[in-house]
Amino acid sequence: MADVKEQLINMFIKMNAGNVTMEEGAMLINSLAKKDGQEVVKVFMGLIHKTPQGLMPQRVFTTLAMTKNRLFFDVLTSTLEHKNEEVSLYACEEIAKYFKNEIKYVLVDHLNSDVYNVRKVTASTITKIYGDDGIQMLKNHIVTRDEHYHRLTSAEAVIKVGRKGIDVMVELLNSDVPGAVMTSAEALTVVVPQLTDDDLNKTVYALLQAGDTKNIQGIVSLLKMIAAFGSKASKFDGYVQAYVDYPDDAVTNEAQVTLKAIKSGGKSMEVSRF
Repeated sequence: MADVKEQLINMFIKMNAGNVTMEEGAMLINSLAKKDGQEVVKVFMGLIHKTPQGLMPQRVFTTLAMTKNRLFFDVLTSTLEHKNEEVSLYACEEIAKYFKNEIKYVLVDHLNSDVYNVRKVTASTITKIYGDDGIQMLKNHIVTRDEHYHRLTSAEAVIKVGRKGIDVMVELLNSDVPGAVMTSAEALTVVVPQLTDDDLNKTVYALLQAGDTKNIQGIVSLLKMIAAFGSKASKFDGYVQAYVDYPDDAVTNEAQVTLKAIKSGGKSMEVSRF
């Protein structure tokens, strides 16, 4: 009798040929798991991350997910860190369909991955699957996480939601969390053309708040953001001018760059990242 791996590969070959459905494949997987669950888990860990030529990792993944078997939960979640970003994104969305409640905390944990693509697809999936609750999850991550690059991936995903996400990020500009202020300003700088006069007003107010609390990184990031508004921020150049003599070289230099950007309309200003 063929071993487990051979049986599964043969099954997927038949699926490719249209002779076996995914539903039938899921039933076979569960049947094999009852006999030797540990071996089936081991085989699938290999099939998903080192898929044999001729098989698609997405098909392997979906068939396994359709079993709805908790035995395979760790195998499925391991795919969130797949080297192929497309497979990783697919995995995020598919797991959320079959294990929506169980996967929530795993996704939040993956927001702290050192791999950018893992954080990116995870944050995107959170907003897509959990809607407003997902935005709140990412907002909490931005407020509580220490590492700027972790926070920034979540902020970028929130902004991509649209106006609702932008409002959340503008709100964070005036939070009392220095890191959240810096990250929100940096993420919003990229979408300044989508921002309103009211957003600009709130940005300038946030700049004053950051000055009062001596949040240097926040001040610099907010100045960059104001610079991106170009001439639209001309009525606030006096507030920016106040930072030219600030007792910190980074702030002084950024204030000078911002004033030039306002006068030139922002056309020569390049958005830099920390």
